[in-house]
Amino acid sequence: FFFFFYSFSFPPAMTEQANKSAKLYASAVSLAAPEQREFNSTGVPLVLQCNEKDSSVAAAAAWIAENKEQLGKQLLAHGAILFRGFPLKTAEDFDKFLEAFGYEDLPYEKSLSFAVRLHVVGRVCTTNEGKKGGQVFHHEQAQTPLYPSKLFFFCERTASEGGGTALCPSDVVLQKLAQKYPDFVQKCEQHGVKYTAYMAATHDASKGAGRSWKSFFGRDSKEAVEERMKELGYSWTWDGDVLQATTPVLSAVRTAPGTDKRVFFNQLVAQVANAGEFSASGGEGPEKALSKYMTFGNGDPMDFNVLQYAKELCEECAVELEWQVGDVALLDNFLVMHARRSFEGPRRVLASLCV
Repeated sequence: FFFFFYSFSFPPAMTEQANKSAKLYASAVSLAAPEQREFNSTGVPLVLQCNEKDSSVAAAAAWIAENKEQLGKQLLAHGAILFRGFPLKTAEDFDKFLEAFGYEDLPYEKSLSFAVRLHVVGRVCTTNEGKKGGQVFHHEQAQTPLYPSKLFFFCERTASEGGGTALCPSDVVLQKLAQKYPDFVQKCEQHGVKYTAYMAATHDASKGAGRSWKSFFGRDSKEAVEERMKELGYSWTWDGDVLQATTPVLSAVRTAPGTDKRVFFNQLVAQVANAGEFSASGGEGPEKALSKYMTFGNGDPMDFNVLQYAKELCEECAVELEWQVGDVALLDNFLVMHARRSFEGPRRVLASLCV
């Protein structure tokens, strides 16, 4: 029996009781576009508003634990859930709240995130200590063999201007891309993709992807890093202390677990920005620069213009989460991409990743 009411089927005798319970704690609400949009007759995200003004973190966590199975089903249906008005103020509150879901933690030190992050408390870390501007749509860590299945974000402090987090449904992007470029999508499915990263021995927090190879692979020496890369299927070369590491062939299109949705699960859109910056500074054409970062799994180059179109599709399908203090967003990393919007002034949005 669930404490919120959203598209659930209750026996007639339970309906009145269910509606009363819905009013006691949380219920689904609608937001005006672009904060919530409908795709294939389903709203993204599902927005759950806490109705109990004097609730506690313990009560919120207990409600999550009681309803986590149904919340999981709704996450698969909507791709994202925004929890608004819940009694969360601090990173410690956020940690207790997300613990109640029972998902396995993917700590930063074991993840293959290129971003420089700082541990805050428990399962909570900062989002990205690198560049403070906007970011391109991406599936978290999809350019590696190890990626989270779910992400939590928590707004502890809003920016003075901007700073929202945008989402887009990956299955819709794939459908639209396949309509215009079916051969490209077919090649993605057939050959997959390989990514190449360039990492220094020390962090560079001025970059959005400035994590060192020591931290990225969780090893202190070149020899130990090479053993870890062997385990993960990477190939590599060294230029002094700079590591050039290429992934094994990874999927570019896949079925999202728990669903029948085919999704554009990769990091191709985000890598377009890197290639564009590289070509601008190095005097190369964008397609040649792009091949320094990624190719099809068989080594063939990718069409820069197709990926630019994919980037445009992400913006066309964007849902804009305009943060309020205390908001928590739970994302299915297979079903939705996300992107931080540019901002001014202090902003503190924390994160937690799940296996």
